[in-house]
Amino acid sequence: MLKQRIITAVVLFILTGLALFATSSIGFAACAWLLCLAGVYELTKMYKFDVINQVGLMLVLTILACLLSYSRYDPSQLVRIVAVLTWCFLVPFILVVQPKHFSRVNIGIFAALIFIPAFYALINLYNLLGPWRLVSIMAIAWVSDIGAYFVGRKYGVHKLAIKISPGKSVEGAVGGLVSVIIYLLILKIFAQTVFLYSFGAVFKFALILTTAGIIGDLFESWLKRAAGVKDSGKILPGHGGVFDRIDSLVAILAVAFAMVWGMF
Repeated sequence: MLKQRIITAVVLFILTGLALFATSSIGFAACAWLLCLAGVYELTKMYKFDVINQVGLMLVLTILACLLSYSRYDPSQLVRIVAVLTWCFLVPFILVVQPKHFSRVNIGIFAALIFIPAFYALINLYNLLGPWRLVSIMAIAWVSDIGAYFVGRKYGVHKLAIKISPGKSVEGAVGGLVSVIIYLLILKIFAQTVFLYSFGAVFKFALILTTAGIIGDLFESWLKRAAGVKDSGKILPGHGGVFDRIDSLVAILAVAFAMVWGMF
């Protein structure tokens, strides 16, 4: 299992690097949307959509993503509002209420709210900041996950959300936050960001984006629990599904875009 995880991680690292640094902006957008479609496919499969409904939803979302991304009018403000409403209000409310059943209409709406803002954020942050700074934002999800894993494994006692994801602890969440603060401080000290305009901004970004990542992770966990599945899919050997790997990333990207875009 460990060997599979390592091989898959290396392959994903190479493919991500090629998409970011060896393609045009259109090529990157295509790769980003294919990743989102993989997440949509897994989400619909978890909830037993038939092929016609799966293809129909993916087609509708693809058209919507294209209309937003290549519209003659700038929909950035609309996307920012949707991202904030989704990850700061709607999803936390669902996590508190914890409904045990979602209709296919619900899942279709969730797919749009999860993946379209994340896709829009990816391509616009890529064009605005360039690939390296985009990676620096994406890395917040990875740093948070790594910090939470190791701190939670060693010191985790108090459960963060036992009914949603029993393995997560308050101590792990704090470890993830501290890891992100240290990471962003390093970026700030070496002037590798344009959006961390002060040390106060470091703590603000760390707190908001780490929280967004935790919420994204918990939401995907609850979607799986309500569907009665362990993993979102089996596309990635040793890692489960694509959605399992990007659950926190999609939330962080959408919220980061809402924060960063307003600075330019």
